[in-house]
Amino acid sequence: MAKILIVDDEPINCLILEKFLTEAGKGHDAKSCESGAEAIQLAASWNPDLIFMDLNMPGMDGITAITNIRKQGYTGKIIIVTANHSSQNARLGAKAGANGFLAKPVDGKNITSVVESILPS
Repeated sequence: MAKILIVDDEPINCLILEKFLTEAGKGHDAKSCESGAEAIQLAASWNPDLIFMDLNMPGMDGITAITNIRKQGYTGKIIIVTANHSSQNARLGAKAGANGFLAKPVDGKNITSVVESILPS
């Protein structure tokens, strides 16, 4: 069972991802938060195996949050989840320390595929 942090300013997006991760027979331990600042704190205190990070959030955007999470020594995987899946955002994410990119809207198959490809069984 993996610990997975979901960061998205839209609560419904967090709920959808949590449902896929906890109820799809995988039983992952998923937590969510709605801001980049909170994500930085949770990454340090909870040390998740994987972070799903939205890019466009009020206050601190996802790129800034990823940069700060990496600066504090987090070595786990970070996947950007966004409706704005441009090549520029992919480059910025990779430069900040993201390990991958997932376009919204997400579905259970996409989430399962990402989790299985980057986390050990």
